[in-house]
Amino acid sequence: MLTAEGFGTFLVLIYISIYLCYMIYYAFGLRHLNPLIRIKPLSPSEKKFLAFYFPIYPQLSVPLKAKCDERIIWFRSRKKFVFYGKTPKQHELKLLLSASMVLMTLGLNNFKMTRSLLRIVVYPSKYYSRVSRRHHLGEYNPRFKTAIFSANDIWEGFRVTDDNRNLAVHEFAHALSFEMVRKNTWEAKKFRVGLKKIKELFLREGYAQKVADSAYFRAYGMTNLQEFFSVAVENYVETPETFLKEYPELYQIIRTMLGFDFQPYPEKQSSD
Repeated sequence: MLTAEGFGTFLVLIYISIYLCYMIYYAFGLRHLNPLIRIKPLSPSEKKFLAFYFPIYPQLSVPLKAKCDERIIWFRSRKKFVFYGKTPKQHELKLLLSASMVLMTLGLNNFKMTRSLLRIVVYPSKYYSRVSRRHHLGEYNPRFKTAIFSANDIWEGFRVTDDNRNLAVHEFAHALSFEMVRKNTWEAKKFRVGLKKIKELFLREGYAQKVADSAYFRAYGMTNLQEFFSVAVENYVETPETFLKEYPELYQIIRTMLGFDFQPYPEKQSSD
C-alpha cells in the first residue's frame, strides 16, 4: 500500500520527469516534432498577401507553388515566434518571415533549419542587445539559434522591392550559412564549395576593388565573407536580372548554392 510519504515522493518524481522533458524539448528545439501543434493551411487572403510582397510567388509553377505553400505552413507552425512589446500585425509578420526563409531555401532539400534556427524574436522597433551592448535592427545569434528583428525594419525591407535591402533575407542568409557549415549532406558540401569560390573571386586581382567601388553592393558586405554572402543574397532576391548582368560569375555561384533562380521564369524553375 502506497503511504502518504511514498505518494509525495511519486509526485515529486513525476514533476521532475515532466520538467526534464520540457527542458530537453526546449534545449534541442524539438518543437517541429510536436504532433499537437495545429497546422493551418494558407487562406486565399494569405496567398494574396504573399503575391504582393514576393513578386516571384505568383510566377511559380503549380508544383513549385504547392511545395512552397507546404513549407511555409510547416515553418510558421513549427518555429517558435516570440513578439516583444506591442508589435502590431504579428500574424502578417509570421507569414512574411516564414515565406522569406522558405523562398530562399526553396531549391534545397533542407529547409527546416533544425540545427541553426529554433526561435525568431521580433521587437516593435530598434532594440538594445545585452550581448553586444548595442542597438540593433536585426541579428542572428548562432549560439542560441535565434534570429532577432525589428518589425519596423522588416516592413521597410519589403516596402521597396528593388533597393537590395531586406533585413529578413539578410539575417536568414546568416542562419542558412551556419546550418550548411554544420551539416554533412551533399547540398551542404555544395554550399561550402560555393563559399570557397566566392572567396577565390575576391582573391582575384581587381575583383574586390570592383565590388567595393560598385554602388550595387552596399559597403557593409565588405566586412567579411559571411556578411558579403548575406548582402549578396539580398541582391540576388531583389534584383536578380541586374545581378546576372553585372556579376554573372558570382550570380551563378549563388544560384548553385541555393538551387533556385529568382528571375521571373517560372516555367524554368525545377519542381524537384
